[in-house]
Amino acid sequence: MAFVTKQDTGMKTVVKGFLTGGSQAFLTYPTEFIKTQLQLQSKTNPEYSGMIDCFSKTWKEHGLKGLYRGAGVRIIGAGFQQMFRWGAYTNLVNMVGRDEKTGKLSPAMNVVCGMGAGICEAVC
Repeated sequence: MAFVTKQDTGMKTVVKGFLTGGSQAFLTYPTEFIKTQLQLQSKTNPEYSGMIDCFSKTWKEHGLKGLYRGAGVRIIGAGFQQMFRWGAYTNLVNMVGRDEKTGKLSPAMNVVCGMGAGICEAVC
């Protein structure tokens, strides 16, 4: 998150974080759904022979909607997760302060702010 600029306000960063997390979850959810279906199937009488088989059967039976069954919770959760991380990072950077000449954080302060943001994400 070293690309967070001085002009980024707390609200702007929080919105960016939520959209980033939600987008990431939306794009990757079908793969997660297929993986989960394969893990939960019976070992003695499996319904699917692999990822492609699971995808095609789900698509034929339920369409695109079937691949996103239960996705809402994951998408919103991932959005909040990234929102907390980005918001915490921005607030910590603003508290620590940037170098007057370069406008950048020192590598050590970047690590400290990143660690703090990760802790906030994990706790919240």
